[in-house]
Amino acid sequence: MFAATQALPGTTTVMLMPFDNHSKVAGVDWISEACPEVLSQRISSSKINVVTRDDRMFVFDRAGVPAAVHPSRATIFNVAEQMGADYVVLGSYTVDGNAFQANAQLLDIKKPKLYPPVRSNGPLADFIDLQTSLAWQLLRQMPNPPQGSLQQFIHSSTPIPLNAFESYIRGVMSTSQQMKVHYFKEAIRLNPSYSLAELQLGKMYYNNHEYEQAASWLGKIPKDDRSSGEATFLLGMSEYYRGSMDRAYTAFSYLSTRLPLTEVYNNLGVVDARRGRRSAAIEYFSKAVAADPKDADYRFNLALALFKNGDSAGAARQLKEELLLRPSDTEAKALLEMINRGVSAPPVASAANSALLPPIGQPRIPIERIKRDYDEALYRQLEMEINNLNQQRMTKAGSGSPR
Repeated sequence: MFAATQALPGTTTVMLMPFDNHSKVAGVDWISEACPEVLSQRISSSKINVVTRDDRMFVFDRAGVPAAVHPSRATIFNVAEQMGADYVVLGSYTVDGNAFQANAQLLDIKKPKLYPPVRSNGPLADFIDLQTSLAWQLLRQMPNPPQGSLQQFIHSSTPIPLNAFESYIRGVMSTSQQMKVHYFKEAIRLNPSYSLAELQLGKMYYNNHEYEQAASWLGKIPKDDRSSGEATFLLGMSEYYRGSMDRAYTAFSYLSTRLPLTEVYNNLGVVDARRGRRSAAIEYFSKAVAADPKDADYRFNLALALFKNGDSAGAARQLKEELLLRPSDTEAKALLEMINRGVSAPPVASAANSALLPPIGQPRIPIERIKRDYDEALYRQLEMEINNLNQQRMTKAGSGSPR
């Protein structure tokens, strides 16, 4: 599921396309992806949901348009319309020596309408500020335009050192794992505590099952960073796969205090089940089922936790509900058959090590199912919704007449 399809009421969804390179000089292709990356960071807010690069590439690939192919405007429009995007940003750039010029144009998908182009030009060394200027001009064509002047907008934006940013973008664009690591580490060398590069390294090591390395990089990202949600989830998963259940619990628990995500509740339940905390596991799985009763894995985990805690009747009810959702689930069928035969759960010490083979003569108890996927787009949109609700409450409280 990609970001635009999950847009919440009151938010504007924007898809940013790579900028066309109109330069005659070599070595500046990286700017094609650098332009939408800066714009993404500058225009994203509680009111604007920006489609991520990964989501954009996924939907175009699914539409039969590989990353190396330059799509037509008609194709871009059709894909954006299917995604439910409100706007698409199209652009081009030219580098001539040390001079840089960029043009951007806003395509309104709903009307449809192509807005007049906006431009910025100046020294290439000022690339970040020039893109920030484009972002301000584009935002002024959208609903809820920014307050204040362009200079105020630039000064309020987080600085991005250009040399580190170039290395980061080259890492993003590289198809070689070795070169990705090289560029991301170079970006961090040039800009220590570069959280986006740290996140990319953490994700690479996590995907390669190098969980100790993954945890090392993901743990560096500050909790107040914009990417901390995804980083904390993957940190919890890395610690889980390393067998560090206490550290995994700490990561998932922190994430649950920020937003009520069902996959986080589920994973907290899994971790507590592995730690032998059966009652706590039931509580977390119950929250996940209450929030998403159509998820078969949540039902299965709750059934397993109830069974281990001695509530075979409650476990059987959950398994029957789970089998309605997923009739082919052989583990659920086997567990239900065990319950019907009157098999009891093992003691806590064995349950905490249920991944191990059971003693000879004892039935094998299945293990809990952890959720490996984390929807960063949904996380940010839920965060936006909560922030918007809080702002509305504050506005109402401030406009109330004094007694």
